[in-house]
Amino acid sequence: MREYVVQRGDTLARIAERMLGQVSRWPEIAGLNRILNPNLLFVGEKLKLPDARSGMSGSSSHQRSVSLIGQNGAAPQVPANLALARGFLFIVFEQLPEIGSGKIIRKVSVIPRDFSLIPSNPLGKLSLAEHALGLNLNQSQFLSASNKPFGAPTMNVNAQPLILDTAKIQWAGGKIYSVSEIVRDLERFGAQNPARRTQIDKLIWTIRNIEGEVLIEGSTPPGSAKRPSAVHTPYIRSAEDLWNEFRASRMTREQLRQELANLEKAYSQARIVGRIGRVLTVVGVVITVAEVTQATQRSINQHSFRPIGAELVRQAGGWGGAVAGMKIGFAGGALFGIETGPGAIVTGALGAIVFGAAGYFGADWVADHISPN
Repeated sequence: MREYVVQRGDTLARIAERMLGQVSRWPEIAGLNRILNPNLLFVGEKLKLPDARSGMSGSSSHQRSVSLIGQNGAAPQVPANLALARGFLFIVFEQLPEIGSGKIIRKVSVIPRDFSLIPSNPLGKLSLAEHALGLNLNQSQFLSASNKPFGAPTMNVNAQPLILDTAKIQWAGGKIYSVSEIVRDLERFGAQNPARRTQIDKLIWTIRNIEGEVLIEGSTPPGSAKRPSAVHTPYIRSAEDLWNEFRASRMTREQLRQELANLEKAYSQARIVGRIGRVLTVVGVVITVAEVTQATQRSINQHSFRPIGAELVRQAGGWGGAVAGMKIGFAGGALFGIETGPGAIVTGALGAIVFGAAGYFGADWVADHISPN
């Protein structure tokens, strides 16, 4: 039995005329391929063709129901213009959070089960400056966090980072104090305590350039915190390593500031690559929807769940492989020292493409035993 691949502008009538020699034989093609709607053809779709010399084939009842659409062999059909979605684009890009705008980082020694964090003394009356200076922290109503994408590198001894959602904290009644607000209160405190001026000036420089300290007044509600991703974590650890280098006197304070600024720039570039990559992910999702839609139509035409079931197996294999491939690609990049910056995002995406395609074609072999594609 012959096959025909639908071209742009094709209708069943045109295919019948060109391939079978008679316009009036288009219902045979519809019947053979179980097409209930002759207006729904996809560019790239494969159609089985009856023998060019034979007469009408297939179910006579189906043939009569389809032929009602036209008279005397004429078929008022819409030309095919919707292409099949055989792009196999299974690609996943890690989207790094925008720390400092909607998200901040707090490091804790122990992560509570519900991720809710409570200050030492919710009824405390410490000023912003007193907390920043570490005065009577056991009486503080504040929780320290950072608006730097790598958190506060000065806190790195057995500290577990958490990404906090500031909108959820504020919705629950919490208040976030910015770096500038903390600095202003330190300036006030320094004016009142001249003997601490040198200590305060050093702390202000550290807050602005190294820590990015912000303060949360009140507790954080459940659901407002989560662990950083595997792609985000290397930035946090890299900043901690730089701080340890500084403490070991292997770099100056200005060198530390510059290295952290470079790390922050690399994070920003990776975020841009991730945003662009998300567009490709959306395209992949659109392709998936188109393929599932087409399979659904085939299931309707064939009165069988097999086509849609087979397509779901294919798509699950593709996207499952893409997610696994992203992790493998990122891990592979880390082996070559690509842990931060756009390179880490790209290696993960390449892994997603390779393993996503492999997962799809592997699942396709299984799916073809359910319903051939």
